[in-house]
Amino acid sequence: MTAGSGVLSRRKLIALVGGIVAAVLGVLYGWLPGVDTGGGDPPNGTADPTEVSLRPTPTPTEPTEESNVPRDAESISDYGAEPNPDDPSLAAARQNLDAILAAADAAGKGGAIHVPEGEYYFGSEDSGFSPYVEFGKTGPPGVSIIGAGADKSTLAITRHASADTRPNQSAFIWYDGYEHGSVEIKDIKLDGNYESVTGLAENGGGSWGLQMSMAGDFHLERAWIRGWHLAGVRGRAVLRSVRNCTFQDNGIGRHNETDGRSNSHHISVRPQAGDELIIENSCFLDCAGNAVNIRFGDGVTRMHNCFVRGTGSGLCKMSAGKVVELKNIYHRANTPSLERKVDKRDIGPDFHGRFFINNLGNRGTTTTTVIMENVLSRDMADYAFQAQSEIGNGPMNVIWTGDMIEIYNTNRARDDAVIRDHGEGRFSNIDISRLSVHSSNAKVFMLDDSQGDIETFSYSDTDGLGDAGDVSINVSDRSQELFRPTVPTIGEVGVGPLDPREG
Repeated sequence: MTAGSGVLSRRKLIALVGGIVAAVLGVLYGWLPGVDTGGGDPPNGTADPTEVSLRPTPTPTEPTEESNVPRDAESISDYGAEPNPDDPSLAAARQNLDAILAAADAAGKGGAIHVPEGEYYFGSEDSGFSPYVEFGKTGPPGVSIIGAGADKSTLAITRHASADTRPNQSAFIWYDGYEHGSVEIKDIKLDGNYESVTGLAENGGGSWGLQMSMAGDFHLERAWIRGWHLAGVRGRAVLRSVRNCTFQDNGIGRHNETDGRSNSHHISVRPQAGDELIIENSCFLDCAGNAVNIRFGDGVTRMHNCFVRGTGSGLCKMSAGKVVELKNIYHRANTPSLERKVDKRDIGPDFHGRFFINNLGNRGTTTTTVIMENVLSRDMADYAFQAQSEIGNGPMNVIWTGDMIEIYNTNRARDDAVIRDHGEGRFSNIDISRLSVHSSNAKVFMLDDSQGDIETFSYSDTDGLGDAGDVSINVSDRSQELFRPTVPTIGEVGVGPLDPREG
């Protein structure tokens, strides 16, 4: 319905072809000693492109699928939204925000708004800490957001709203206290515009792309989430799936505005016992924090067939969770691209890209099982994998199982081991079939209180094996050999097209 008219809107409800081909490989990097300064990633994401992969890579769902717009979706263009790709004025941004709000009201509870092709900057001069669009509080609950394709439809935050009066420039929130049902965010680019939206931290604010409540089922598909001051997605306990999405340049604004004292992540979640989050066929590029931050809960997180490059902290900060499953994962921590975007801390320019997985503490109630199959992690300033429990949180146990794992080029700046337990944390059981560790400025293991078995282990260019504790390690006769996990390339996952300069 057109706002306030009682007349059917003039939507053109046609199926729009996404046409999204994430084919740009960009300026990729080489395998150099120390913290990398340039070059090129091998085409198949492995250490040596001439090697034959040992396992087939699952074929990802194509990100070029047709955008399926619900027949009763309310188009924001029917309520006055107009593309303003140059972000010319606050008045134009306010017009687009009013159109988004009116379309959501017309869609009603459980409905959907449609963002046609175009780049729509939105925002307002209103003061306060509330996000721009509030589902359940001032607008209807459970509203979905559907575009015409992540390379066609963009909602972006205007640069014209002052952080002095609008310190929170988050886009969308689905509030607690409302049943939101099934919500989809798909075929859309959401841009936080952190480069132009500044001063949020000094005014006590920030911006999230999507904030989700504690009730509902939320799904992201073929979405491009970039440039948010804080996390791209604050998924809470209700984020169920992330498929064929690209996350880019999130958390960098917060990091730079606080001189490195604070950062955020691409995705922050709290999966609860009995719940499962699946992240698949997705791409994660340049974040000041982690690709995935598991804060609380005893649920399951599965990450399959993903390309991750440029993590200021790591692939995963794991403070809880019953199961974390990583299959067919390429992860590169420190990159020249990330170093160009984040500030330099006193600790030195090689700080960014610290680790692969850090188990920080005991915020869950169960032992965490980490499953890895076909995983490559490289270029870390510090350690790769740590089982840690902060003082006062009690002991934290991690079970680590898997096969075909390669860890390369770690400890370039700090720390004394690649794989270690720390504090009251430990690996209560390690059961790995094949693991290789190469090019480390530290010992491989520091496992004072861990146990388990590594069936076949190879290593080279390290400071020795170190202390494996009660872990039985069978060193391969070909100890110089690097195992070759099968992992995706940037062109096989996510959405785009990506800017080649982002490499």
